[in-house]
Amino acid sequence: MSWREQLQDASFRGVPFQIDNAPNEFARRVAVHEYPLQERAETEDLGGRAVRILLDGYVIGSEYFTARDRLLDALNQPGPGELVHPYRGTFLVQLISCRMTESTREGGLARFQLEFIEARTVSAPARAADTQLRVRSQAEIASTAATTQFATSWPASLGATIDSTIGSVVGAVRAVETVLGSVTVAQDEIAGIVSFPQRIASRIGTDIRRIRTLAGLRRLFSYRATSASRAPQAIANAAALTTLVRVQAVIAATELAADTVFDSFDAAIRTRDELVDVIDLVGYAVDDESYAALQDLRARLVEDIRSRAVDLSRIARYTPPATLPAVVVAYRLYGARTGVAGLLQRADDIVARNGLAHPGFVAGGVELEVLSD
Repeated sequence: MSWREQLQDASFRGVPFQIDNAPNEFARRVAVHEYPLQERAETEDLGGRAVRILLDGYVIGSEYFTARDRLLDALNQPGPGELVHPYRGTFLVQLISCRMTESTREGGLARFQLEFIEARTVSAPARAADTQLRVRSQAEIASTAATTQFATSWPASLGATIDSTIGSVVGAVRAVETVLGSVTVAQDEIAGIVSFPQRIASRIGTDIRRIRTLAGLRRLFSYRATSASRAPQAIANAAALTTLVRVQAVIAATELAADTVFDSFDAAIRTRDELVDVIDLVGYAVDDESYAALQDLRARLVEDIRSRAVDLSRIARYTPPATLPAVVVAYRLYGARTGVAGLLQRADDIVARNGLAHPGFVAGGVELEVLSD
C-alpha cells in the first residue's frame, strides 16, 4: 500500500478540514549552565518536551462559511479533543493557539494555523496507608503479649501436676494439629518442653498460624483445655492453655483477614464483625498488656477492612423469570460493559455463589445471590 493510500482525512472532534502542511516540532528540556571565564556551557537534560503538533489547514468551497464555523466551534470547546492527523494517526490533544485568515483574493477559503499539544493525564503519586501491614505488625505485638502472659502464669515447678499438665499440653497441640489434618505430637516431645512455657507457646502458635482458613481457626475460638487432675494448679495450667490457644487463633484470624481478597462488601463486613466480636470475647481472659494489644489489633482490623471494602460490590437478590444459562443471566444483570471475559467471569461467580449444578441451567423463579455491580 502506497503512502498516499495510507493518508487519513484530517479532523478535530469529528469536524473535517484539509491540510496544506504538517510541520513537526520535537525538542528536549535542557538546562544550560554557563560559568564565568568558561567558553563552554554545561547542559543538563531534563527529559523530553511535550509533543507539539503544528498544522496548516483550511476549509474551502462555496459553502465554506458553514465548514469554517463548525471547525471554530470544535476548536473553542474546552478540554482535550481527538485529532486525526493525516500522517501520524489519532491523538488526544489540547489546542494551544489558532490563527484564522480569510481574504477576498482567496474567496471561498479560510486558512487555519493550528498548534496543539499532546494531552496526557498526569496523576500525582497517591498516598495510601498500608492497612494490611498495620494489621500484621500489630498481630505480632499481640502474639508476643499473649506468649508473655502465658509464660508469666506458668508455674516454675509443676511438681505433682506434671503428668496431668503434659496431658493438657498434648491435648492442646493435638486439637490444633487435628485442624491442620496431620496429628504428629508425641508424649515424649511435650515432656521435654513442658517446663519451658515459651517453647510451649511457640509450638502452639506456630501450628495455629499454619491454618489458612477462617473455618479452621473458628474451631479453636471456643477451645477448652482439659486436665486429668483436679488440683488447683493443674486446673490453672489448663486455663492458661485455653487462653493461649483462643487468643493465638483470633490473632491468626485477623492476619488471615488482612491477606484475604474479599469478593463483596457484605463478605468483608461479615468477617470484620465476626472477628471484632471474638476479640472482645477473648479479651475478658487476658491481662492488661494483652488486652491493650488486642484492642489495638481490633482497631487496625476495622481500619483495614473498612478501607478495602468501600469500593467492593454489594450483595443483591435476583430471580430469573425463566430457566436460562448463567451467561445470559449475567448479561441481563450487568450488560456487556465488562467485555466477554468480564461477562464470563460474572457468570462463573453466579454459579459458584449459588452452588449451581450446571452453568447452562439457572432455574427460573428461584432467588439468586448476585453482586449488585
